[in-house]
This record gives sequence, C-alpha cells and structure tokens, in this order.
Amino acid sequence: MKFKHLYYLIIFFLFSNWFSSQTIHGTIISNETKQPVPFAKIGILNETLGAIADEKGNFSLDFTHVNKSGNLIVEVAGFKPFQISVGKFISQNSHQIFLEERISDIPEIVITPKKFKDANLGYNSKSKSIHIDYLSKNSKNAKKRYSEEELNQPQSEIAISIETKKNTKLMKINLNFAQFTLEEPIPARFNIYDEKDGKPNQLVNSEDLVFEISKGAIKDGVFTFDVSRKNIWLKGKYFISFQPLDRDFDGNFFVSAGFLGKAFQRSYLEPWKVLPASIVPAINVDVKIEK
Repeated sequence: MKFKHLYYLIIFFLFSNWFSSQTIHGTIISNETKQPVPFAKIGILNETLGAIADEKGNFSLDFTHVNKSGNLIVEVAGFKPFQISVGKFISQNSHQIFLEERISDIPEIVITPKKFKDANLGYNSKSKSIHIDYLSKNSKNAKKRYSEEELNQPQSEIAISIETKKNTKLMKINLNFAQFTLEEPIPARFNIYDEKDGKPNQLVNSEDLVFEISKGAIKDGVFTFDVSRKNIWLKGKYFISFQPLDRDFDGNFFVSAGFLGKAFQRSYLEPWKVLPASIVPAINVDVKIEK
C-alpha cells in the first residue's frame, strides 16, 4: 500500500509541474505580407530571459518564473518594436505576433571619388590571445574548461561605437576572429543602433543584416559582410553590434579583442552593460566619408 501511495504521489507531482509550466510556443509574422519573420529577438524587458525565433518565425519561451506584470518585447530590423504585458500575452488563445513594417525612405547620394574618401572605423585588432569567447553547449572541450553555469549563459550581443561628422555610407562590416572551429555555418547578424546616454539605443537599419559565418568565409582571420548595396547612411554616433543566432553549434569561436576601450554587451533585451576590463571586440566597418 505504501508503494501505491508513493506511485500516486509521484504522478501528482509530475502533473503539477506539467500544469504549472508555462512554456509558450508562438510565431512572429509580418502584418503586411502575412509571412513569417525570421530571427526576431523576443525578450522580457530589462531581463536576461529571451529567445531568437528560427528561420520560420517560430519561438519557444518559458514564462514559469516570469513576473506577469513585466513586458514582452519583440525587436527586429525593418519592423516597429512590439510590446505587450506578459500576463496579457500568456492569456491569449493565439500566440502569433504580428509586426508592423517600419518604412524608411533614405535618399541615395551619388558617390564620386572627388567628394568621398575611403576609411575604416571601429576596432581592428587581430589578437589571438585576447578574445571574446562563444562556446558550444555540446563541445566536450568546452565542458572540461568551463562550468555548466558559464555554458548555459545566453550568447551575448556585443557592440562597439563609431562616430562620423559627415555623410558616411556603410560599405562593409568586418569581424575579426582569433579562432573558429565550427564545421557547419552558423547564422548571425549585425545590428546598427543610434546612441542615447552613451549606450546603444534604437535599431536604425531598415533591413535585417543576417548572414552565415563559415570557415570558408573567413579570410586571414576576418569575416566581411558586404552592405554596399543596402543604402545605409550614417552621420553622428552609432553602435555596430554582432549577435549569433544559434546556440546549438558544435565547436567554439573566439572574436578577437583588445584593451583600453569601451564596448557593450547584453543578452536579448536586458539593459546594455559595459564589457569588463575595457575589452573591445574587433568589429570595424569600411566606409566612404564625404570630404
């Protein structure tokens, strides 16, 4: 009889945990085209909890221990930010999120050699000893070198600042690697933010700058993403960020970095924090600046 009671007690706890769990699956959709929006960032405002939608706009997020009075935010370039209270979102029958497109009409400026000059802005270290590590949860070597807590941390979005006083067209975004051991390509993105109070603020790129990084695409330790045809113009202070979009990769990769600078990092939609020890990731851009 005691074993029977124990059996029912175990079943009770299993079902209690199942019913109390509030993992929600949803889809991010464009309100205009009714098509899925890939790789949108979903997170709880000012919290480390979040997720990245997959290439079909699907996401999964556990709200079990989330304050229901908090705000759920969805953010991706090309669309207006979406915001809803956690409690209201959980109570909805449908968890499809429709995003409104953000229209950006930036006039093309004719570039001539006499009026524009080439320049490189940002941080261009190629250090092999100073780096920012992105670790695979599945790597045996990583499990030996790092704690379980470190391996379960969300992958950080990292950002450096650039400043230009004249009309500047963005041509290429470069990321320098100290090491890249992944056998399969990994999806990632660059973001461009304006500045407020010395930190990254709002997304300004009208198109999501998503790409794949692979060994073959890295030349002499540098990955280059050509944005010369995307009509991205800057003037003032901005931040360029790098964000991996997948955590389930095999291997590790290290972004080169250096000291004596100021850069920022965050997980999903938590507040931006200054990278410790004045470390600056090697993100830099090739531009054409008005003379």
